[in-house]
Amino acid sequence: MLSRAAQLRHMFKRPGIIRLIGAHNALGARLAERAGFDAVWSSSFEISAAHAVPDAGLLTMTEFLDAAQSMVAAVRIPVVADVDTGFGNAANVIRTVQKFEAAGVAAVCMEDKVFPKINSLISGRQELASIAEFVGKIMAAKSAQSDPDFMLIARVEALIAGLGVEEALRRADQYVEAGADAILIHDKQ
Repeated sequence: MLSRAAQLRHMFKRPGIIRLIGAHNALGARLAERAGFDAVWSSSFEISAAHAVPDAGLLTMTEFLDAAQSMVAAVRIPVVADVDTGFGNAANVIRTVQKFEAAGVAAVCMEDKVFPKINSLISGRQELASIAEFVGKIMAAKSAQSDPDFMLIARVEALIAGLGVEEALRRADQYVEAGADAILIHDKQ
């Protein structure tokens, strides 16, 4: 049987849509699996809300890890963990990848904002990291993983920041070149 990381990688290679749904705990993950979803999104927004705090970098990596780990233990489908900006600089990203991979998470999704981030649904200032800084984080993340099937999804926030499609695509190209396994271009419109 394939590992959950290998299952997720296989899903990305096949044609069609991968159906993920957000969860913040093991019960939500179990309900997602029973409903037939392909994978679970360990949502930083939902985990923050479950702790009654804004999704603004207030929770620690360990709190997000605990939630993701409980989801992994509850289901057989892959869990993708939203790790916001990686919880700091490239050194923090290395530790994040090592911990989430060891917990059985199939992939992490990291966004190209400055730390601490502001939730993408909040209007106003949305400050992005420089391309060079985020490329460094991607390279650090890829060097830290031990399972070749573990995936790093780079989340591009250029549209959220009002920088347009051209900037979003420029960033996406750079992130793929740096080693990102997938790109998520985020927009609230």
